[in-house]
Amino acid sequence: MRAVVLLALFAIAAAASTVLLVRYGDLEAPLVGRKGAGVVDDRAALLESAERASIADHHAALLDSHDIDYRVLTVATGTDLERTAHDYFAEATVGARSDGGRGLLLVIDTAAERVRLEVSTSLEGVYTDAFVAYVQNRQMAPFFAAGRVADGVLATTELIVGRAQEADAGAAFSPPMAPRSMGAGAGASAAIGTSSDPSAELKRQTQSVHVAGLDPLQVVESYLERMANRDARPDLPLYSRDTVAMLRNWVVTAAQMDNVARTYRRCTVDAVRIRGDAAVVRYRVDERQCAPYFLRREDGAWKLDLATMSSAIRFNHENQWRFRSQPAAEVAFAFEGWRIDRNGFPHASSR
Repeated sequence: MRAVVLLALFAIAAAASTVLLVRYGDLEAPLVGRKGAGVVDDRAALLESAERASIADHHAALLDSHDIDYRVLTVATGTDLERTAHDYFAEATVGARSDGGRGLLLVIDTAAERVRLEVSTSLEGVYTDAFVAYVQNRQMAPFFAAGRVADGVLATTELIVGRAQEADAGAAFSPPMAPRSMGAGAGASAAIGTSSDPSAELKRQTQSVHVAGLDPLQVVESYLERMANRDARPDLPLYSRDTVAMLRNWVVTAAQMDNVARTYRRCTVDAVRIRGDAAVVRYRVDERQCAPYFLRREDGAWKLDLATMSSAIRFNHENQWRFRSQPAAEVAFAFEGWRIDRNGFPHASSR
């Protein structure tokens, strides 16, 4: 028997993303040909071919790293979602690619505007009802409401990877929200692609944020505080002009903000480097879940330059950061003493 958990996506409208801007970068090598084929069964034609390939690559990496066979099925039937998911799980032998029979199946029904996640028995202790409720309410809904299905699937994969890492380390899931009851068959509209106004929840933080007189590290600390308070406003005075322009087209979720605050709380600042009007706050080279922050001086104040970060930094399937190639000239000074390999990953100098 396998545990079956229903994800009912609420119509939480999309807002601009201020957090995981670079989380879904290219993997170091394509994996689709090896273990990714058949991972995405897009019967509703929601995804572009490149999006299907990207999802398959990340899910293949999840299989390699954590022995989890994670599949995605999209349909447009509007029929019994529970039966569809149950039958497909068996027919597609979800979990068969895992040595331990560890399977996950995400089913998206556009006609019914509902989503369902099925979890194999061997994963019940990892992906509990509380975890699924958290993913439902704090991660998937904004992406699906904005019609960005592929981004939503990849964003959810990131949480699934992070939870697998925690479980491997012996940590239980402790959601920063009260888990809701998720009775079988209960659900609400996903409202896929119907979002228009930013959700009240994601914009509820209205405290003033001041940057005058703050040094680069204080700006980063203020930003992380805003993330901990789920402040999704794209026009915070902490952001550079280019960043504000970029953020208006991004989706943010409470789960992303929680994840940023939680991740950086565990990391140690290694150095704050300043040259002219550019600054970098970097973390210990062995703490690769914490990417460096780039800042620039505008109008006499230090501002976060997330726009440059989004083009320069990528993360792999284990949520470890790397440069897209080599550090850009304007920030390269901050990484003197580190060795950047040909894939863009940082290492301590061998000297």
